[in-house]
Amino acid sequence: MEFQRVQRKIPPVPIIPLIDIMAILLIYFALEFAPKKKRPIMDIQLALVQDSKLTSAVVEPAAVLAISAEGLITLDATRIDDSLLVTYLEQFRKLYPDRRLELEPDKALPLERFIRVQNALIQAGFNPKDVPSRVKIPNTTINQ
Repeated sequence: MEFQRVQRKIPPVPIIPLIDIMAILLIYFALEFAPKKKRPIMDIQLALVQDSKLTSAVVEPAAVLAISAEGLITLDATRIDDSLLVTYLEQFRKLYPDRRLELEPDKALPLERFIRVQNALIQAGFNPKDVPSRVKIPNTTINQ
């Protein structure tokens, strides 16, 4: 026994309402689109060891202010807390007025932490140009 199948007619897709919706979306995105503005870039130039005046003999080794990627700060072999950094640097300057200071940041150190240490040096009375950074410049033959 064979049953008669009713042929269903596929309703046509209404194109006109879709065009209206697309036009509304196009107008909306055109009005809401804000082109990206160029942000100013801060040009930072570090004072490097190579820039300082080189002498043939080391009279007194410079004290090294090292900063790890995790934010640990040490001056020579003494670990310094972030909150006491300015006070410690001021005392260091009073005790050793003629001793030079070098900054040794870790390669993975965030720029924000580096700038905080630079600000602490300025607050303690150090000139940032007199505190060279031990930064290895790629493709150089200078021994560091």
